[in-house]
Amino acid sequence: MKIGHLERNEFPIGLIVDIHDFCNARCKMCPYDALKEKLNRGKMEWELYKKIVDDFSSLMSKYQFRGAMTYCNMGEPFIMNNLETFTKYAQEKGIWVYLNTNASLMTPEKIDRLINSGFEGAFNISFHAATPDLYREIMGLPIEPTKRNIEYLLSRYPKERISFNVLNYHWPRGEEGKVKELFSNWNIDVKINRPVSRGGLLPFNRRYVRRLAGCGPDRVLYQMVVCHNGDVILCCNDMGRKEVLGNLEENSIYEVWNGESFASYLEQIYLGKPSEPEMICHRCDESVPFWSPRRMVKSLIPRKWRDKLRQTRSNVWGLAKLAGLDHKIVK
Repeated sequence: MKIGHLERNEFPIGLIVDIHDFCNARCKMCPYDALKEKLNRGKMEWELYKKIVDDFSSLMSKYQFRGAMTYCNMGEPFIMNNLETFTKYAQEKGIWVYLNTNASLMTPEKIDRLINSGFEGAFNISFHAATPDLYREIMGLPIEPTKRNIEYLLSRYPKERISFNVLNYHWPRGEEGKVKELFSNWNIDVKINRPVSRGGLLPFNRRYVRRLAGCGPDRVLYQMVVCHNGDVILCCNDMGRKEVLGNLEENSIYEVWNGESFASYLEQIYLGKPSEPEMICHRCDESVPFWSPRRMVKSLIPRKWRDKLRQTRSNVWGLAKLAGLDHKIVK
């Protein structure tokens, strides 16, 4: 699909699938708590999950790439007592699976079942403080059981396939040092980041971008997000499900990815075409404004030079690197 001078692949290389949308945490930097009663929540039917996995696997065979899948955009995967059933089916179809989790329900028993089922993917663990009281205040969970679960995982699974999502949410002085000390004791290198507004749903970095000129992380060029009922939403930041592009119970991944609705949004995001004032990208702190210094400097470079630079630039998805997958997010 052509979007200006970009040519997006005819397939997503990553899927975020909500096999359910329930979470046991109450993280201050996540809009889940405010949205949970407003949205239709539930569990994905097994037949729909199989359809999505089979469809994705067929695309992988057709276009000769290895895709990645994770659960959940709006939920804690280890709430499921049979998570290994989902991961095993996806892996048998050749899909690389990684798990985003707060680790509080990732008990030794569940870890063992995953490993014994043949799980070879990755874990990305959200862990947002080291002081017990602060951890509970930020995440709504006790820290000690979570630490025990993490330590068990570190003893049973390759560390190179375990990463951490650590966000500094108004930490008091000294907390960063405590976090780094804890991870040092685990022999883990950790990068500390700041929260984002999740498309304007949270009170961080509030702004309004009138004229769009791109998506900073380019997620809409490589990643598809699927709700438990099969609805496809624009981006993982659209937790309020405002921008629905199609449904995978009714259509295939290819049809939605290359459909008119998705194409229209991409033109609004990358080409600055008119869009609804309340479209989430206008309030997202990861959007690229038309009048940004980055875009203005690029506009001064002759097009043929820009094309040559684009050809030499590495645009491999970060998680693809972790998995050792060799594919690019655009052609």
